[in-house]
Amino acid sequence: MHHPLRRPTLVGLSLACAGVLALTTASTAVAAPSPATDPIIASLTAVPTVEGPVAQDADSHLWSSMEHARVPFDVADRGYVEEEYFLSGTANVYDNAGGRLQVSTADVPYVNNILVRRPAQKVDSSGVVLVDILNASNGFPGEDHWRRMWDWAMEQGHTVIGVTSKPIQVDALKNFDAERYADLTWNVTDVEREPIIADPQKHSTFNPFLVVPGAEEGLAWDILTQVGTLLDAKEGRAVLGGQKAKTVLLMGQSQSGVYLNTYASNFHTAVTRANRGPVFDGYLNTVGAVLERPLQQSPQGGFVTVPGSEPALDVPFITVTAEGDPGLFGAATLAAKDLPENRRHWQVPATPHTDLLSPVIPADEEIYQSGRLPNTAVHNPAFRESLNPYPIEPTVIAAAESLVNWSKRNKDAAPSKWFEQENGALARDETGNVTGGVRYGLLEHPLGQYRGAAAPGAVYGSVDLMSADEFARTYGTREAYLALVTQVDAVQLRAGYLTDYGAAHFQSVANQLMDRIGVPAAG
Repeated sequence: MHHPLRRPTLVGLSLACAGVLALTTASTAVAAPSPATDPIIASLTAVPTVEGPVAQDADSHLWSSMEHARVPFDVADRGYVEEEYFLSGTANVYDNAGGRLQVSTADVPYVNNILVRRPAQKVDSSGVVLVDILNASNGFPGEDHWRRMWDWAMEQGHTVIGVTSKPIQVDALKNFDAERYADLTWNVTDVEREPIIADPQKHSTFNPFLVVPGAEEGLAWDILTQVGTLLDAKEGRAVLGGQKAKTVLLMGQSQSGVYLNTYASNFHTAVTRANRGPVFDGYLNTVGAVLERPLQQSPQGGFVTVPGSEPALDVPFITVTAEGDPGLFGAATLAAKDLPENRRHWQVPATPHTDLLSPVIPADEEIYQSGRLPNTAVHNPAFRESLNPYPIEPTVIAAAESLVNWSKRNKDAAPSKWFEQENGALARDETGNVTGGVRYGLLEHPLGQYRGAAAPGAVYGSVDLMSADEFARTYGTREAYLALVTQVDAVQLRAGYLTDYGAAHFQSVANQLMDRIGVPAAG
């Protein structure tokens, strides 16, 4: 709804019969009578009630505040504010049996929270709003895109909004601050339940994919839509500090990337039709593969997935895939294929699924307070040294910029780049590194073998670096090596797979790795 220019225009839509909208793609069809009589249309156009910003003081602060991060800082020092709002409304529980969107349970009342970081002054706002489906894979609201792009987003003047996306996260918030988050609810039935508290002495016994009794994960779809409708309504100006949302992207990482796929396939076209234009101008899936999930939660719990359909949309969609992802989702699901015109896959060799060392992850004591478990291994210097620091962040940032340019300026993103595969596995060269995909100077001139997964199924990677003698024989000096990296990355800058910010990040990582190898300092 923010930009009238789209290419291609709405595809695959036809009136199959009077009053019924049918999609000829794998997307879900939806009945389309008037908002006054149809619960689907009513929910897809509703604007939630906003409460906030919710006060903070010495006794109560928002979850994931940067003042309580692993490396604390005050966003005000960057000209930003950090606020929390509670959104309330009603949401449907849906089914898509037979390929048609249907309401299983209508008008379930909910109260949910969003985290907002935005420029303090309107004049500093870019007008870009990045809405992140917060990842529940650790059982708390994980700001996975914020941890990858926080510095760049603030440099650009973008607003970043995190949306709690699952009942297990609401449980964590109530553990964290029972009074502050007392009103949050995704309940469909009233049941007495005990808080879900992980045992710090028994890490392996905590299941972050538990179903919360009485709650329903399937409220997520209308909650996400209503965040989008809010940002396009006058009520959204309060959340944005009076700023106007000119371009709104919806993002998801890992499990939340699966949510993103599900939302785009099943709801985007219906939401666009109901609102006479899209509420999200593009989609960014980071390390979420092409899988989707059922629209309702599984009674048995667990992370249930179904094959993704990747239908054609009227807005752009970029999927960024790490080398570590095939071990989690299967290499076959990430094999090269033909895509609709508005979709891209950028697959990035050498990269792990997640970054364990981000400074903006909540501090350990915050995570314990939420009844969840932090990764304490990162405090072990030997473990930190073993991790693969090859970054996927530059690609994620380039994808976000490409989506904004695609939406605002009708400038297509760079083409898809796929891993090379052999016999259902990723192909590797003589150095042991994966071939194909989006390649940067740090990989074209490798400092060793970068593994996307330290072990089968691991979300973090490892690296075997060359010796100082081998470096001297291969590259000579630090200055000579950085020049080689710059030369390759300049090509990727022009192609659109890299930004100036990302290129500088690669230079920093290259210097860190050379320090670990023992390469003499420049000059």
